[in-house]
Amino acid sequence: MSAVGWRDNRYYYGRISRFFHWLMAILLLWQLAGMAAAGLFGRQPWVAFMVGTHKSIGTLLMALIVVRAIWGLINLSRRPPHERGAEQLVGLGHLLLYLLMILVPLLGLVMNWASGRELTVFGIELMAAGRADLSGLAELTASWHVWAGWTLGALIAGHIALALVWHTLIRRDATLSQMAGAPRQRR
Repeated sequence: MSAVGWRDNRYYYGRISRFFHWLMAILLLWQLAGMAAAGLFGRQPWVAFMVGTHKSIGTLLMALIVVRAIWGLINLSRRPPHERGAEQLVGLGHLLLYLLMILVPLLGLVMNWASGRELTVFGIELMAAGRADLSGLAELTASWHVWAGWTLGALIAGHIALALVWHTLIRRDATLSQMAGAPRQRR
């Protein structure tokens, strides 16, 4: 087995793609777990900590998805091919994931601005307070933010299930190892 290279190739995703994938997976799961915990357990101190990081992590995720999308487009022709016949379905699924990963934090930014609050990310003010007289817009974007966030969570659950159940247990193919394991031998 050879070491994983920096760039993608037709056999596996490279180190940079893997870094973006797993970092964003951890951060997205943190976001979803924090909101689920808030709904289930209320204002417990540990929940307040998780929810208190929501805006900062969301803003970081928004920046990461833009960089990740650019990296993905640069490597698109080198990436491992998808299962024959499923290319369009897989492409549509990934497109929906990317669109929601951009839409959810964008809605959060608009909601925050329309609520008349500044945006402070990791202790640094990035955006001054918006207009406080836009409560209707704030409520609308808040509901869309929540709906889109849980839709993203459902798509992530499907993504994980397909990787673990379909590719690992049923098909027993190399799909998961292309993003998580050692590179397979070239034939």
